Amino acid sequence: MHRRTLLGGLALATPALHPATAQDRWPSREISLVTGFGPGGGTDVVARAIAAHMEKTLGVSIPVRNTPGAGGTLGPGRIAQSKPDGYTFGLTGLSVLVVAPLTMDLPFKPMEAFDFLGCTSELRIGVPVGPSLPQVRTLAEFIAEGRRRPITLATTNPGSAVSFFELARLTGMQLSYVPFGSITDAASQVAGGHVDTYTGTSEMIGLVKGGNLRMLASASVDRWPEFPEVPTLIEQGYDTATRQPIIWAAPAGLPAPIRERLEAALMAAARDPEVLARQNAASIASRPLNRAETMALIHDVKPGVEAALLASGMARKRG
Repeated sequence: MHRRTLLGGLALATPALHPATAQDRWPSREISLVTGFGPGGGTDVVARAIAAHMEKTLGVSIPVRNTPGAGGTLGPGRIAQSKPDGYTFGLTGLSVLVVAPLTMDLPFKPMEAFDFLGCTSELRIGVPVGPSLPQVRTLAEFIAEGRRRPITLATTNPGSAVSFFELARLTGMQLSYVPFGSITDAASQVAGGHVDTYTGTSEMIGLVKGGNLRMLASASVDRWPEFPEVPTLIEQGYDTATRQPIIWAAPAGLPAPIRERLEAALMAAARDPEVLARQNAASIASRPLNRAETMALIHDVKPGVEAALLASGMARKRG
């Protein structure tokens, strides 16, 4: 009797063994990294560099899923509508979080649909021209031409063209907006003389150096390292700069332990020398910001973007 009582007490004192939860096993299969733009542009460069590093950190395959269309909102929409289990995450940006709610109807509410993970980088934007404007060699000549007739402007989303809209407002230029699903397609159209200008990102470097395009200004907050002689719009007297931070998010409702591991892997990738080298080669600025810093950046930049779009007539609704 004493032996049975002792054994019973030991059994009660032994902690129950529970099977590992899905959170404990994460990640146990490949993770999809979704981007809302096609291959070849600046966002694709960042996505693939980050994915390669995170694969080593997390020990699973992380394929990049290019999902272009609808002004860059199809990819983020795919993220927003995915299961919040840590197996889908990817790129968002001001084009989705600020611009899209003003310019189109979305099947999701951007500021509520995501768990934000942080920011890794910022695309630089340039003002290039090509064969359709053979006489234009300076920003002043570009503005003068735009006062004579509408300048065709290609871009994947209005958010990347904020400085172009502001430049038109400040100078009286005329712009004719032409949406494209891929920035590389936009670049080829300008280089081919079919469109006047576009919101040039990293793919522009080779085209400018090869003589297919001429860069008139940096539309970003700083000069491009590849073209240090080309001043910003601000330096040329126009108080405007396009901000294009690459912001990362997962579907809202991500379990905190998974979110923390995913964010840690993302931030480690953002600071990795090889990733930085690949970004620098594409003239993409390093901007590693944690979740709280990223939210502060969004709220800081949002009013200026909204004001530019409303003034340009691109916004068809307020908020």
